[in-house]
Amino acid sequence: MFGSVRGHATVRRVVALGAAACSAALISACAGATGPASAGPQPAASPPASAAAGASAVAAVAPSPAAASSPSAGAAEGYLTAIRMARHPGYDRLVFQFAGGVPGYTVSYVPGVIADGSGRPVPLPGRAYLQVVFHPASEVRQNPSGQPPVTRTYTGPSTITPLLPTLLQVRAAGDFEGYLRFGIGVSGRAGFRAFALTGPDRVVLDLRHVHLPRFPGIWDITSWHRYWAAQAAVEQGHQPWLLSPSSVVTAWAAGWSGSAHVRQTGPGTFEVTRPGTSQAAIVTGTRPVRTGPARIWVITHVSYTR
Repeated sequence: MFGSVRGHATVRRVVALGAAACSAALISACAGATGPASAGPQPAASPPASAAAGASAVAAVAPSPAAASSPSAGAAEGYLTAIRMARHPGYDRLVFQFAGGVPGYTVSYVPGVIADGSGRPVPLPGRAYLQVVFHPASEVRQNPSGQPPVTRTYTGPSTITPLLPTLLQVRAAGDFEGYLRFGIGVSGRAGFRAFALTGPDRVVLDLRHVHLPRFPGIWDITSWHRYWAAQAAVEQGHQPWLLSPSSVVTAWAAGWSGSAHVRQTGPGTFEVTRPGTSQAAIVTGTRPVRTGPARIWVITHVSYTR
């Protein structure tokens, strides 16, 4: 069960869950804890600018997954005006900027992000998913002319794909009755902290960089960055052949021999032969990521026989 941090929107809120011990700088919900933990109030401040401050910020990011929230009751009826993100040493930063005050918010890991209204899964690249919910996240202004009131809410891009080390994509997942929801695709289940700042009003989410194993692919998609880009494309319906092992091997075989014959010989193993010759290649592969529908298959090894 995730711990949570609750606080007022006008002061900075930091959350951390430790895997083994509680930190003196942050109040952590340690393994096995079931009750909420709260961090003491701190004055609102601007993000650190110096290298030393950046190192301190990375140390403060929770080393384990966490959930964070600020109560909606009494929160300002601000509306989202901008989303910004940047890479820092050791962590990625995501900033939601508001006009009219900071609303209540909840940030948590989820098995999958579901779109409001349709109930359909929100496609996101990555190996883990965060959901961010703001409430109240719209501003209603009465029209002095007697016309219906004017509602202000987020009108920016619905999908942003920075492909940072941890933060891969942010995607709108719903805007209904003051609840504004976003899904975040991340490269791994990273520790994070979430807090609010003023001047301008904003909610900041820092995500620790995760350690990824060496990428296994040796052809076409040969790095995690290229894999995330391909996965984001497949999630949107592009290049569906990347999901099929036989199609990937056939594409490789076309570069080796235009008329090669492809035959599957075992789980994740294919034999590619050149007609009229004794030349053959044994191609093996795997799916580096097994979360979400876009489980791309990549070639990991090729050996040749005569």
